[in-house]
Amino acid sequence: MKLKVDYKKCEKAGECYYNHNALFERTDNGFPKILVEDLTTDALRHEAAEAIEVCPTGAITIEE
Repeated sequence: MKLKVDYKKCEKAGECYYNHNALFERTDNGFPKILVEDLTTDALRHEAAEAIEVCPTGAITIEE
């Protein structure tokens, strides 16, 4: 399972990197940078699911 961000949908709200900084960090231009792309544990998948929930534009997804 891989964590993905659709940068065309992303509005730089920051919910992902403010609330899930184990998975994302803010870049200089305000977009999220994925720190952990491969979701290899249940804890990472749970964290990613929470990030998906808080994203106001639906830009974050998990690809299987």
